[in-house]
Amino acid sequence: MELSDRIALVRKAAGLTQEQLGGLVGVTRQAVSKWESGQAVPDAVTVAKLCETLHVSADFVLLGKEPDGPQPSAYAPLDTCPCCGRAVAGSVCPACGYQLPDHPPRGPRYALVSEVAGYINKAEEHAAELEKYCGLSLEHAQAAISQSISLYSSMLLRRDLDDGAARYLASVLDRSYFRLRVVQDDGEENEDALLTKPAAMELPPLPKDGGIGFWGVVGAVIVALIILSFL
Repeated sequence: MELSDRIALVRKAAGLTQEQLGGLVGVTRQAVSKWESGQAVPDAVTVAKLCETLHVSADFVLLGKEPDGPQPSAYAPLDTCPCCGRAVAGSVCPACGYQLPDHPPRGPRYALVSEVAGYINKAEEHAAELEKYCGLSLEHAQAAISQSISLYSSMLLRRDLDDGAARYLASVLDRSYFRLRVVQDDGEENEDALLTKPAAMELPPLPKDGGIGFWGVVGAVIVALIILSFL
């Protein structure tokens, strides 16, 4: 196994993307990609940061030498979905559709907050959405949405999420109804403290709806003005 393979191995074992690892050791995603493809080699300082961050031996990363002593046991896949909290027997949650990771989660934990819900006449439809994806009871979801609308307040949808679970929930919930924000969950005893924390990550992009978009509209207006100038 080459150095490039070992870097990729320890990164994947930590459950990190190339971009996340780069951020932790102070380089770009492209730099990590070059290490893993064998196009470049990290310097000694960066290797030290990588080993410290991922809790791995420099002897293993640089030389491929296995550390002495007992090896950690193989990762046991989750039997409970981190998104909806329901029991899972395979690799995909049958209730909410989340693809469970095949490696232990690393990095910060997150909570998903909705700053405010939409209109009351849509509450029943979207309470069912929270029941499916976030594991809330239908009654709890309906009450939370009603309170959010009447008090114009935030509501906590799910907490103690890893990066993948947080992004999944943010991508499947209707963001035209829920004004979502992913915040870092530091294990606060008072859950209300999570409601006021700033966003800790960007939301995943929404699917394209096939429209021409903002800049398409601008372009169309410019073309129309040009045509009018010749009339």
